[in-house]
Amino acid sequence: MSERDNYPRVSDETLVAFIDGELDFAQAREIELKLAEDAELAQRFDLLCQGDRGLAEAFDQLLQQAPMERLGAGLAALPPAEPAPRGIGRRGLALAAAACLVLGMALDHLLLGGLAAQHDESSSWRQRVADYMSLYTVQTLDHLPGDLDTRQAQLNAVGARLDLALPAPALDLDGASLRRAQILEYDGVPIAQLTYLDERYGPMALCITRGDGQPAALEQERREGMNLVYWKDARHAYLLIGHSPAQALQSMAAGLRERLGTGGGA
Repeated sequence: MSERDNYPRVSDETLVAFIDGELDFAQAREIELKLAEDAELAQRFDLLCQGDRGLAEAFDQLLQQAPMERLGAGLAALPPAEPAPRGIGRRGLALAAAACLVLGMALDHLLLGGLAAQHDESSSWRQRVADYMSLYTVQTLDHLPGDLDTRQAQLNAVGARLDLALPAPALDLDGASLRRAQILEYDGVPIAQLTYLDERYGPMALCITRGDGQPAALEQERREGMNLVYWKDARHAYLLIGHSPAQALQSMAAGLRERLGTGGGA
């Protein structure tokens, strides 16, 4: 049995603590003696030292990429920490890197969450309409009755729910026939859906919900492969959606806005 066999095996954790300067004088002296006598232990020591360089370089890159202004603002809001008794070693670097990643993700979540809430407040109902309309096909609508009496009865029921007059002649669109008027709900808020079948571009719809008291001019956007034109008067919000070209849909929306008298604040 060799002299080194009398020694208990030195764990990697103890070697890391030795590399990081976390052992007292007597413990460090004992490890030094063992390293001088044990080739296998010295080899493990060398490997752990090489790994330390890679971690430090990786942490430096992480710091260069970190959003310092946002992280600084988050750190400023935290309570002061107790000062560290020693320099930061390998494990300290790893913990610091993990902490920066977690803090960055948490701040991103708060920031993006706030922006998403502001965005959803004004546009979520349009996205819901687009999701719903994306399921429509010509076959969804071509069997529905298109006579004037049926349409006006549906329009009267829908208009009564939203306290809005919906005369059928004012809702005519060139090249498209009104096939159905119904009330949908999103988060308990009623949405009128007036569904058309355009002979060239397929299903389209005029959707109306209660407004926020702030009139807005015509605006356009694109969702779920369809064009949208939307506007508001003082009492209601309006959305025209379909596969028609954006310019044609804008023209149709402008006509509806004028005929329904929804261009002003009344």
